[in-house]
Amino acid sequence: MALSPGDVVEVKFFYTPQLNEIQTVRPDGKIALQLVGEVEAQERTPAELRTELMKLYTPHLKDTNITVIVRSFFNRRVFVGGQVTKPGVVEMPGKLTALEAIIQAGGFDMRDAELRNVIVIRHKNGQRYAYSLNMKSLQKNGEIQPFYLEQQDIVYVPQTEIARADQWVDQHINKLVPRTGFIFLTTDGRSTIGVDTSSR
Repeated sequence: MALSPGDVVEVKFFYTPQLNEIQTVRPDGKIALQLVGEVEAQERTPAELRTELMKLYTPHLKDTNITVIVRSFFNRRVFVGGQVTKPGVVEMPGKLTALEAIIQAGGFDMRDAELRNVIVIRHKNGQRYAYSLNMKSLQKNGEIQPFYLEQQDIVYVPQTEIARADQWVDQHINKLVPRTGFIFLTTDGRSTIGVDTSSR
């Protein structure tokens, strides 16, 4: 996976540990290292960055045994809010379902969580999408169709008094972004239905 601004990388030198550094990829896509200065990291995989560093450090070091370790991917995270125990940011190192993200956020606040209309908000191709997930069946039979998240998704667990996900969308999201609107999608486990709410 290619690096992008905000990612944190650790550069380790096997024979010269005094040069070890942890760097955050800057908004311009670069990192700054001892001896070689600024290095382009954006759009390079850790392996490609390592190859570039080996070339740059060859004139300066007798042995350029270098390792590049990604400590965190800035964009590979999702946000979980609403009626969960610990709302906040959830790291997404690999595949992650909406339910897994909620569990990492401490699980549902069972006092007033509306499991029938868990909402996932996604930005894609300049458009906003809202997906409604019914997780009520999890209580009944312990099974639920997995909904895989994408980076920067927002998972929101509304309160029980909000009976309809599109009502929540109108009340909360459209008031915040009235000019753009977005597509409201509901998933019933078999199909996905889309409704354009931008004109509401």
